[in-house]
Amino acid sequence: MSSTEQPPTPALPPGTAPRWAEAEAGTLMETLRMEVLERGAQRTVVRMPVAGALQVVGILHGGASAALIETAASVAAREAAPAGTVPVGAELAVSHLRPVRRGLVTATAVPRHLGRRSALYAVDVVDEQGRLSATGTLRSLFV
Repeated sequence: MSSTEQPPTPALPPGTAPRWAEAEAGTLMETLRMEVLERGAQRTVVRMPVAGALQVVGILHGGASAALIETAASVAAREAAPAGTVPVGAELAVSHLRPVRRGLVTATAVPRHLGRRSALYAVDVVDEQGRLSATGTLRSLFV
């Protein structure tokens, strides 16, 4: 491990309710400067700056939009997870609808299905003018 690498975060014991904001440090959320504005099983909102997440043609990278969609749904699924389980992403689908060149994008995740063993969240991503730029779903399994 180089001096700039950090050791992996240890797994959390089953049934532990971690302080998620602390656990999110050092993850892709931090790299892409995502900020959780609202955290709940029924609605989660995550915001991210476009700067630093552009593709070479000057628009928001589709992978960054996908990461934002998966993150918003995952944050929500953690809140919905039955005691002693954690959600893991099983299927991600993303549709890119409008290019974004600057500012912030905001993802809002809402549940479409919450079960004992899985959850399905729908996520819309909007620009600062409220225009839909991407939409997607994430199916998570509770393990």
